[in-house]
Amino acid sequence: MEYEIHKLSVKYKTYTLILLFIATLTLYLLYVQSYAQLSQSNLLSTLEYPNNAVLKYFKFSANSTEEINVNITTDPDYLVYSSKCRIPNVDPFNEEVKHLYKIKPYTKCTKLPLLTYITVNETTAVLHINQTAIHHYSQNGVFCCYSSVTRKEDKKNPDATINVSKCEEFDNNVTFSEDFIIVECNDVLLKKQVYKNVHAAIRINDSVKKKMENQTNQKQLNILCVGIDSVSRLNFMREMPKTRSFLEKNKWIELQGYNKVADNTYPNLMGLLSGMNESFAYEKCKPFKIGYLDKCKLLWYDYRNLGFITGYAEDESNINTFNFHKKGFLHEPTDYYFRPYMIAAEKKLKSSKVDEMTYCTGPETSGERILNLAKDFAETFRKYSYFGFFWMNSFSHNKLNSLSRMDNKVREFLEEISKDDILDNTIVLFFSDHGLRFGEIRYTHTGWLEERLPIFFMLLPEWFKISFPNKYKNLLLNKSKLTTPYDIYMTLQELLIISERNYSIVPSTACAKCKSIFEEIEVNRSCEDASIKQHWCTCGGYEHISTGNSTVKAAGEFILNKIQATIDSYTKDSKKCAKFTIKKIMTASISSNGEDWYKNDTYLLIILQTKPNAVFEGTVSVENKEGRLDFQMQGSISRLDYYDPHSHCVNDSNLKKYCYCNR
Repeated sequence: MEYEIHKLSVKYKTYTLILLFIATLTLYLLYVQSYAQLSQSNLLSTLEYPNNAVLKYFKFSANSTEEINVNITTDPDYLVYSSKCRIPNVDPFNEEVKHLYKIKPYTKCTKLPLLTYITVNETTAVLHINQTAIHHYSQNGVFCCYSSVTRKEDKKNPDATINVSKCEEFDNNVTFSEDFIIVECNDVLLKKQVYKNVHAAIRINDSVKKKMENQTNQKQLNILCVGIDSVSRLNFMREMPKTRSFLEKNKWIELQGYNKVADNTYPNLMGLLSGMNESFAYEKCKPFKIGYLDKCKLLWYDYRNLGFITGYAEDESNINTFNFHKKGFLHEPTDYYFRPYMIAAEKKLKSSKVDEMTYCTGPETSGERILNLAKDFAETFRKYSYFGFFWMNSFSHNKLNSLSRMDNKVREFLEEISKDDILDNTIVLFFSDHGLRFGEIRYTHTGWLEERLPIFFMLLPEWFKISFPNKYKNLLLNKSKLTTPYDIYMTLQELLIISERNYSIVPSTACAKCKSIFEEIEVNRSCEDASIKQHWCTCGGYEHISTGNSTVKAAGEFILNKIQATIDSYTKDSKKCAKFTIKKIMTASISSNGEDWYKNDTYLLIILQTKPNAVFEGTVSVENKEGRLDFQMQGSISRLDYYDPHSHCVNDSNLKKYCYCNR
């Protein structure tokens, strides 16, 4: 009996040793494989994947693993679905963000009717006193005067200042020759100012008249660009349902996969207007030096030189695209340049702020001033070829819910320009540069996604669809493709060819593969193909992982060191900025490359809070090189808190993003 037990014991030990050997060999092979090829599921033993970690609106469809060979996505869970790009179709009111959403009511800047208005008849502009409104301002009657507003043409910084002439009295109405005027009215007896406003007159000047005369034998096509800063497609759904409903009912075409290419306004609009990436747009155009933007090859110069009437207006003059910590233009960049008008409205009238932005300028909102300029410009030149660019910051830039205040006004504007024959020969672009870049929503996965996916809508005249059926078809096919500002740059160039101008299309310097959205874009387009850096790419999902593991901590320190290195590179101002330490890593995520994904690169998305109090987001690639972790930044580092109040001690726009001023 004892012999049998001993025999079984030996046999059991033998089997155990064999099993241990097999297990050890298996683990060894897996270990070797992990060094040979860093895989998503085995980055390092420290990067453990939690069960069911992907948020439901980021999860790839389990039964959609095969490559999609159709041109338009058929999966309602995705805006873009291909073997190289899968952008999830997120519910704008999902549990993660719905508590942050709140509709804000529109607020009038005055309860009184405007006391003055202008009428324009081609070359003549007349300022009128609204006789029916006088009793709202004074029972004694009023006397009024007007001043001309002109751009101060000097070589130092003409975009920064304006000239205002002496105020000249007038009765009832007066004809004026200036583009912009300030009018003020006083009580006759009390001699007290009761009203002040600024007006812009879009008159046909001599140089534009020559263009109009030369256009008689040219094919007419107008381009009207209307933009609102910081509007994601998701927040547009939340905050502007009436405007969106109008666009849908009137068959505006939405680019669902329109992905930004850089952090803020300047590089994203430069991508659209010049085809340059961020570094080249700064290096080539040198916006910090006076006169260099004038030499920069922006498309509105091409349009102007080829006979188009051009116009550009933007509100919130302190943060204008080409002026925020930049020198702007030495010479007016377009035939109609409305910056002096907006400076006068913001600086010479009583203004009020909402969400730290200039909401009211005198009796009118800043946003409505831009909308009115766009409408007047489109009406004035409806029968001639024009390129108009009208941009709004004042009701959208700072806060998630600011946008809702202007829903009715934007819808009314779109309705008004759609009447009569205003848009018969016009292609309209209605778009944004990016979503909201800072605030509480940006600490969420939804906020990460929507910051990178701004709105982009296009309206085509009916004759265009008939005359160019293939181009129209391609545009419809591209609705559900990955697109960028570089593609719009190529599109705006093609429109010059369609307009039968003598023009040669120049490829985007940032994206050699980018093309007009009137050409069919490849189904399997990747962010790399579209020149979108990984930090801005929405084509892949991320899974939450523990903020406490060693690899995540190392990545956080790597990002912090990059921030400090950036600050230190500004030798003149770096000492004005505090040195950061990590307070905590708020969230950590790892790129979710499933077995059917097209490449196995591993990326970590880290949001970290620092001391002093700032919040940064960085994307890093991770590679295991001979047992050592190698991190590489993927694009720039984002600042997610509202940093302007804490970076006042420095002027450089890039340094401001990273600086927290020493007290």
